[in-house]
Amino acid sequence: MYATPRADACSAAAGRLRGVLRRLDPDLMAHQLARGLAEVPTGRIPGPGCRAGSREDLIRRSVELIRNWLLSGQEPAGDALSELYEAARAAARHGLLAEDAFRACSGAARAVCSALLELSPAEDRVWLMPQLDVAWAFLDIALTTVRRAFADQRELPSADGNSRAAALFARICARSATTVEDLDRAERLGFDLAGPYCPFVTALDGGSAAAHAGLAARLRSAGALACAEGHRVAGLTRPGFDWTDFLADSALVLAAEPATGRAALAETVGTLHDLVTLGSRAGRRGRIRLDDFLTEVMLGNSPQLADGVMRRVLGRLDAEDPSGTLSRTLACLVAHGFNRTAAAAALPAHRNTLLYRINRIEKLSGLDLDRHAHRELARLAVVRAETTGTRTAPRSA
Repeated sequence: MYATPRADACSAAAGRLRGVLRRLDPDLMAHQLARGLAEVPTGRIPGPGCRAGSREDLIRRSVELIRNWLLSGQEPAGDALSELYEAARAAARHGLLAEDAFRACSGAARAVCSALLELSPAEDRVWLMPQLDVAWAFLDIALTTVRRAFADQRELPSADGNSRAAALFARICARSATTVEDLDRAERLGFDLAGPYCPFVTALDGGSAAAHAGLAARLRSAGALACAEGHRVAGLTRPGFDWTDFLADSALVLAAEPATGRAALAETVGTLHDLVTLGSRAGRRGRIRLDDFLTEVMLGNSPQLADGVMRRVLGRLDAEDPSGTLSRTLACLVAHGFNRTAAAAALPAHRNTLLYRINRIEKLSGLDLDRHAHRELARLAVVRAETTGTRTAPRSA
């Protein structure tokens, strides 16, 4: 039982609660929670339509529904619930399991409760605790919505095969002990669980989620363990798998590795996700390899270090030059191998103007662009900014 606070105290607490709720950032909460809930590995470099994106969308919409319910006092219905339903349908289409979709909704409810308790003053706790029942009431609605969305999605062709493949792929990557259910899934899919496994990630440039679901189904028919993840398809093949017919599609981007031990599968699949994302952004088609984007992938594997380098170099330039002229000039120098004549022509800028900018860049950043080590530091900063989409930088051929 909670003590009943006075009416004036309730009014003040309600005002403070509304202020806290308005400060909640559903996007940030969804991004943080989605990574913690992920079971199937995805890349460290953000790409469109992946399974982690589906989970993140479910969390975001759940946080918004709980927040709006607390603000308005009205249970969500109509359009608001239809958005949660569509997010759950998309999660099912991208290979997420129903129980994982509900885990995402539950994680959102817990995160909202934790945030309100942490951000509200201690004197509001007595009044706040009953309000948090809204988050748990939301879970009844979420469970019903997720069940209906997944049931509707299962009625579509190839949905069962994709769900089966996604579950088996997740268990193999997690190095889980083989169960009777795994054997049944493998038999239904016609996939040999004995290994060895060759991991792959592939995508169709401009292809819809339905097109990728079709690609996954064709790969399964050819003997691969393949599951659609929105605008990606990931999975495993046996050694010697023939990609010739699939590579005939001019829109296909493929990153694949030779036979890989189960201990390294999860890390390798994450790297392949990054490769496909980078290849798609660069307009590459066909088969791509780690050597093509080694610097970008290495920076993605050390995000804290990479972001520190980017702030160390570009952060100081942007702080003094919000227009971005100095950052763009440095990116152009990097793109042209620090050839000043080529960079001046590409910008375009008079050579004296370029020399003036270089002098400012060196003064603000503390770099000496005639030194090889400092040039490498600048190149890493520009590549990281380009990879994460922090700014648009010219790219060398």
